[in-house]
Amino acid sequence: MTVFQIISSIDIGGAEQVAFNIAKYSSSEIDYHIVEVVRSNSEFSKKIKDDLKLKGIKFHISPFKNNKLALILFWSWFWIPFLKYKPQILHSHTEVPDLSLWIFRKLSWLFFWVSPKYVRTIHNTQLWNKWKWVARFVEPFYQRNKCNVAISDTTKKCYEKSFGSIVPKIIHNGIPQVSQKKFDELDTNKINILFAGRFEYQKGPDIMIEVIKNFAENPQYMFYIIGAGSEEPLIKSKLGDQSNVVIKDKIFGLNEYLGSFDYIFMPSRFEGLALLPIEASLAHTPSIISECPGLKETLPEKWPLKSKTNSVDDYIDIIKNLQKDAWNKDLGELAYKYVKKFFSIEKMVMEYENLYNEYIHGRNKQ
Repeated sequence: MTVFQIISSIDIGGAEQVAFNIAKYSSSEIDYHIVEVVRSNSEFSKKIKDDLKLKGIKFHISPFKNNKLALILFWSWFWIPFLKYKPQILHSHTEVPDLSLWIFRKLSWLFFWVSPKYVRTIHNTQLWNKWKWVARFVEPFYQRNKCNVAISDTTKKCYEKSFGSIVPKIIHNGIPQVSQKKFDELDTNKINILFAGRFEYQKGPDIMIEVIKNFAENPQYMFYIIGAGSEEPLIKSKLGDQSNVVIKDKIFGLNEYLGSFDYIFMPSRFEGLALLPIEASLAHTPSIISECPGLKETLPEKWPLKSKTNSVDDYIDIIKNLQKDAWNKDLGELAYKYVKKFFSIEKMVMEYENLYNEYIHGRNKQ
């Protein structure tokens, strides 16, 4: 069986990481390919490609760097690997691949002798925020194919409420446990707090900025901000001169350093199923989170480092009461046991591969 995992870019992102993990941690004979819609050429993406090569996973690079152009013209080059490898499964992750694949499908009558099945993973509780009109065309296609998969119960309920269609399956994101390395830049005499990932509105960087500004003169804390995105200029302008703040570009293999930090900070507004706090918990590092859908499910229900209102004042109070040693370790152990029970990488891969096999043997017919 040949399966194409179609993602926005071979770069940082939770949906992208799920696609990589399915391919990397498979124990079956499935031939996995990673297909990007928008070309990424960062140092981070180069390291991902090197890792994919090392593991023998084929990937297909988009010729287009502009987001809109890449999306609209995806079909113009995708037909080449499509016809060459004849994938039985096209697995789409998030709106950009969803729309790109829909456009390709509308034009693919030219190649109708190849008729794959579809799997579409819904990674967010909010879809098509910038392209509401697009949903009227795209969602019926995936609903007719009965191929939607939600990554959490919250994602499933939000989709059904927004689009009036039952999501037939939930497959929780699985995260591999990796060996930890020392992050040498930390000041071990202080409480080291990490904000990491995509610098976008969804992740609450504006909230993070206001919280960290309140600790500008406090020598007890060090804040590390690692990642990239459209809010990067704002972050640098507001926090770049603060003495207890370190701002760094995205780091390949950051999950291998999470155990060095004392806490992770995630004031997200919404998530599908956040991967970072799961990765942190596997490294025994507690996370400070908002009680937003898709994030609160990653930690025990009575988690003490959680803001119900996602407010600056809440986070200031939480951080003021943080401890570094025994209390921190107890929380880390509690979080570790929780994620080991619910977010196994082996379980996720097995469930997706069972789904692929079911579809190939006659289910999910168009």
